[in-house]
Amino acid sequence: MTHTTNEKAPGATNTEGLDTDSTNDLNFATGQRPRKELATLIAQLAMAGHAVHRGNCNDFTVCKYGFAQYCQDAESLQAFARKLGVCK
Repeated sequence: MTHTTNEKAPGATNTEGLDTDSTNDLNFATGQRPRKELATLIAQLAMAGHAVHRGNCNDFTVCKYGFAQYCQDAESLQAFARKLGVCK
């Protein structure tokens, strides 16, 4: 059996590669922090004794001494870290 055209498998929707329409010029998804920057922020909080728990909706909960702070996104996590004096 020979195929003369490139046919998609049943159920395949896009075989042309990844869709990059939702990225900025740095190739990061728009509205999200780069993973390395976020990992550094979480590590800085951890070194200051705070436990950072990631939620399912790109949110965070920071805990220390039995107290918890909810951060809706990475920007609010960074703002909270600044308030604590953990980062600049």
